[in-house]
Amino acid sequence: MSIYFRWGGIALLMIAALCINRGYKDYLDRRLSEFLGLFSLVEHAKDMISKFLSYGKELWRDYSDEQLEKCGLLSALREGKSLSEAFDMCKENMALSKESKQKLSHHFKKLGSGYKDGEISKLEELKTEIGDMLSVESREAEKNKSVVSALLLGGALALAIMIM
Repeated sequence: MSIYFRWGGIALLMIAALCINRGYKDYLDRRLSEFLGLFSLVEHAKDMISKFLSYGKELWRDYSDEQLEKCGLLSALREGKSLSEAFDMCKENMALSKESKQKLSHHFKKLGSGYKDGEISKLEELKTEIGDMLSVESREAEKNKSVVSALLLGGALALAIMIM
C-alpha cells in the first residue's frame, strides 16, 4: 500500500471522527436549549396568567425562542392550539429523549382545565419538573460529550496507529 494512501486514510479517519464528535455535541446542545426554551415558555405562561389573566393565543404573543420556533411549537401555539396539542404535534422534531417527551406530554395534558390559582400552581410544578430534568440532562450531556470525544478520537488514533 502506498504511503500516500495510508496518510490520506488516516487524515480522512481523523476528519470523520472530528465531524461526528462535533455533530454529537451540537445535538446535545440543541437538546439542552430546547429544555431551556420550554422552561422559559412555562415561566412566561405563568407570568402572563398571573399578571394579565391571559389565555389562548394571548399567552404566547410576546414570547420567542429560536429552538422552539425551529421545531414548530411556537407557531402551533400562535395558531391557537393548546400547549398539549402543539407539543404532541411537534415533539418528533425535537431532540428531547423519548422519556422526557412522555413526561412533558403528560404534564401538558393537565394544563388548561382550571382556574387561575390552579393553573399557576400546575405551571409552577411543571417549571420545577423541567428544571430538574434540565439539570440531569446538563450533567449527563457533559459526561457524554467527554466520553464520546475520548472514544471517537481515541479509536481513530488507535486505528491510525494500526494502519501505520
